[in-house]
Amino acid sequence: MRWKQKVNEDGTSRMIPIDESARTFRASAIHGDIQSFVSPVDGSVITDRKQLREHNKRNNVVNASEFDQNYYDGKAKERSDFFQGKHDRKETLERKQELYERWTQLEREDG
Repeated sequence: MRWKQKVNEDGTSRMIPIDESARTFRASAIHGDIQSFVSPVDGSVITDRKQLREHNKRNNVVNASEFDQNYYDGKAKERSDFFQGKHDRKETLERKQELYERWTQLEREDG
């Protein structure tokens, strides 16, 4: 049997047995090549995963496949609420602040 040290909340430690059946193993994954495509962001041709990673990092973008349907549903609801005029307190305050700043900027320019 194998053991590991566990630190308690009060700072003391104790040895507990490791459940061999609960051990996790690290493994590598092999992915196939991607089909070449032209980036809609900067027009470059992407032919492999390395180029895609570099492109995404360079242009500060992510692949749409990294998001699940729940994310898209939530964003659709946010968009719908926005266009129906349903804003939370933070958005309302930001809008008022922006209007105030624009107003004072125009007054200074005219003044």
